[in-house]
Amino acid sequence: MSKLDKILHYFPETELPIIVSEDYLSDYETNADPFPQVFIDEVLLEWEKDADEFTEFIPCFRLPKEEKFNTVVYWKGALLRYDFIMVTLDKNGELINKKSIASTIVNDNVIKKSVASIEPDLIINIIAGQTLDGEEYDASMSKAFAMEVLPTGEIIFALDTLN
Repeated sequence: MSKLDKILHYFPETELPIIVSEDYLSDYETNADPFPQVFIDEVLLEWEKDADEFTEFIPCFRLPKEEKFNTVVYWKGALLRYDFIMVTLDKNGELINKKSIASTIVNDNVIKKSVASIEPDLIINIIAGQTLDGEEYDASMSKAFAMEVLPTGEIIFALDTLN
């Protein structure tokens, strides 16, 4: 079994568009086999240099196959930070690019949260907002961003808002 096949095994293919949010984490977890420790040690820790013994990983899904690359998404849980990580891989299973596309970050009493929607054209629409702990969320303060997966597998981030 090739390196790419070993990686893709843990990620069920999904249809696009798809919403990426912690609200759906249990659905992703139900549809995928958990990562064995050997996979975490040999693959994920190569991608996640800052992971420690308390970091958790959950496989989410893979996008429909592209001509030159494959794309997988997994959840990474660390202390006060939870990210959905998108990874693009070449045909040999080597990392092309890796980006957080949705997250929850707790910093003192500020909670920052972002949710993503991956479209069939591989545009990733992201809505990000924040709230002070205990206060009601104000959606009018949210920002919209976009990322795109290029035909090469590079994931680029557009800083311009979509408003």
